[in-house]
Amino acid sequence: MHSSTFLAVFTALVSTTTADGNIGRRAVKDPVATYLTRVCYPLFSNDTRDTALRLRIKDIIPSLANSPFPCEQQLYIEDVCTANGTTEVDFLAEQQCLCTGGYWTAREACNSCFFAHGYQNETQEAAASQLSALSTAECSPSPPFQPFTNLYPSPNISTISLTPSLTLGNDRFPNNTAVSNYYTGTASLTPGAITGEATARQTSWTNTGGVRFTPTSTPSQFSSLVASSTSLATGTSSTGTNGAVATPCVGVKALGGMVAGVVGVVALL
Repeated sequence: MHSSTFLAVFTALVSTTTADGNIGRRAVKDPVATYLTRVCYPLFSNDTRDTALRLRIKDIIPSLANSPFPCEQQLYIEDVCTANGTTEVDFLAEQQCLCTGGYWTAREACNSCFFAHGYQNETQEAAASQLSALSTAECSPSPPFQPFTNLYPSPNISTISLTPSLTLGNDRFPNNTAVSNYYTGTASLTPGAITGEATARQTSWTNTGGVRFTPTSTPSQFSSLVASSTSLATGTSSTGTNGAVATPCVGVKALGGMVAGVVGVVALL
């Protein structure tokens, strides 16, 4: 499926700031998108919770640190692992954080949530293969030469209103958010440890303009991998068809109450 299609699922996550510093979410026209967001991100999509906890935009993702829901752990791990700088040591820290902890398990379990609740634009087998490809693209380079966000397409929010609505398939657990419905693993869904030279990484977020990093060069042994991740991010295959499932991936960095990065969707081939 084309990556922009799956963005519709996450329009409910795009927030605006109210006068009191709390958040109010945009209305979503796609009821299936709203439903999938609600059952797989029950805390993150809960306005009542945000109001009760008086959460500002920059507080929402950190508040999910102890969430039992894999999709929300995916959001949290991504947020804390995101490289703050653009040097090799920053990318190494990000790689350790994403690749030595529970991030990929959380993403797999999050996919399972969508499938359990009737997502039907791709098979689970294809999604697992695609997720494996993304894991390889991020975790194989040694040393890493680009940030994880380079494997994402740049979200085009203006296209959301033009995307077709999703159609719900067989929802095996209607309105039931229990994690046990789709994930029974015991792995700890936490960030990986940052060790060694990677501890010298930059620790504060400075890319307030959301400028996309451009590697000065790509190691030859990873050139085909980068090409693959580029086409996977745009939702196009080598034969020019659109049909890959897009797996949800939201990374948020807040600045002055405004979201610098809102929604990223990785469409894997």
